[in-house]
Amino acid sequence: MTDSTIPLADCYAAHQELFERATILSRLLAQASADESDLLRLGASCVGIGSQQALAARDLREAILGWSECELGDRQIRGATYRAYRKGCIRTRDYDFTFGVAIKATRARRDELLRLRRQLRQLTII
Repeated sequence: MTDSTIPLADCYAAHQELFERATILSRLLAQASADESDLLRLGASCVGIGSQQALAARDLREAILGWSECELGDRQIRGATYRAYRKGCIRTRDYDFTFGVAIKATRARRDELLRLRRQLRQLTII
């Protein structure tokens, strides 16, 4: 693995972890809170599809669009998790763990987007 693919691999792994966590939480909430369960499932789908599109992108702009889609899914997951916690449908431990995973994905995505935008600027200069 080259130095340029390490941030991409880390970002993809962080988003897969967020996808899996949101999917598990969605299943846990299926009976207690159907609305939040659906929102989590939709957010997880956005993160899963966006990260796969970014990984498979053939150019920098496509990758940036894929990671941007992940951001929307991440927000959806955070919002649904918060609402489920406020309703008392999930424990503090589940809430904290989910937000920890989301924060990790956000940081990895931010770093990857910076790297991609830097590359895009270099290409436009050349």
